[in-house]
Amino acid sequence: MKTILLIQHTESEHHVNHHIGAQYEWNLTARGREQAFRIGKWLKREDCDQTWSMFVSPQIRARQTAEEINRSLGISPVIWEELREVNAGMGNGKTREWYRTNAAPRGVTFDPDHRDCPDAESDRELWNRVLPFFQDVIVSSADQVIVVSHGTTISFLQSMMTGQSVEDRGRFRFNGSSGSISRYTVEDSGRVMAMYLNAQVD
Repeated sequence: MKTILLIQHTESEHHVNHHIGAQYEWNLTARGREQAFRIGKWLKREDCDQTWSMFVSPQIRARQTAEEINRSLGISPVIWEELREVNAGMGNGKTREWYRTNAAPRGVTFDPDHRDCPDAESDRELWNRVLPFFQDVIVSSADQVIVVSHGTTISFLQSMMTGQSVEDRGRFRFNGSSGSISRYTVEDSGRVMAMYLNAQVD
């Protein structure tokens, strides 16, 4: 049986300065670092230790989250480029007001090939980027896995855990918040159990 923990990075500067995160490089806030440290202590009580594998987005805020978590766990993280946040193109790092004004409007029906900006990543492109990582984790010999990534990327991984396709995201999707944790078990038969979804550590 395999256990997979999906962790969304904790509070970042863009959460408080009303900017877009995406692939712009923001640091964690002081509160975000404290949140991540508390997550690490909580995970240790959940019997996470150095025997677990940890895969982390290369972006600063995800790496800083992993660093604070590992003050308690001491895992050597593996950086995976595919775990970056969605690329918003010219919208990366812009203010939310700019994004609301300039992003291309979405249609009434879900279009996985829609781009908010001409140079942005579509849902289908993000899905195809993340899917090989997900497939590798599922078939790997690692039985205890922690993934530290970003809101949109984690949401896509959650959809994959439940057997959805990218088209299914038009009718059902997951939405966490900074520092949220989801825990899944994957039985040898392939059956997936969601133990908890987008939980917050007090």
